[in-house]
Amino acid sequence: MADKTEYDEAFKMYHIYRNYIEHEDTLINFRLTWFLTTQAFLFSAYALINQQRLHDGKFYLIRSFSEIFDYSEGKIHFSSFLVLLICFFGFLLASRSYISLRAASFAVESLQNKWDREIAPKVAQWSLPSLTGGGSEKAYIEGWASVPTLPSAARLVWILIAVLHGALLRP
Repeated sequence: MADKTEYDEAFKMYHIYRNYIEHEDTLINFRLTWFLTTQAFLFSAYALINQQRLHDGKFYLIRSFSEIFDYSEGKIHFSSFLVLLICFFGFLLASRSYISLRAASFAVESLQNKWDREIAPKVAQWSLPSLTGGGSEKAYIEGWASVPTLPSAARLVWILIAVLHGALLRP
């Protein structure tokens, strides 16, 4: 009877930990979905702003900010300024997404480490599956590889657009 009670307790702890990991996985899914949606929206806005310029062949480099902000006449070339704003918000949202995704991945990693260190040795006799990665360390590591990579890549793309294209367009 003691084995049954110990098994029930181990199984209960496993489900508590597993449910928390599922919660973090759901947060990661939501955050990645919103990240990808906002990035798609901003890239589409960027493309729409520049569509006519590309068609007309007016896509070329700006040499200074004075070509975006005309100080002598006190006016702003709106489309070039809008491209700067899109790049800024794309970079900002990618940065915030990176931070929130890493926070969730740290929570999962911390929980997995706590399980491995404190609980798994006590319940090893019942062969409960690993909390993450299906028991494969490689699957776990490779599964998390894209989490920080996508926002980092997006940040780099927004910087390149701002430097090479977006902020370098003349109206």
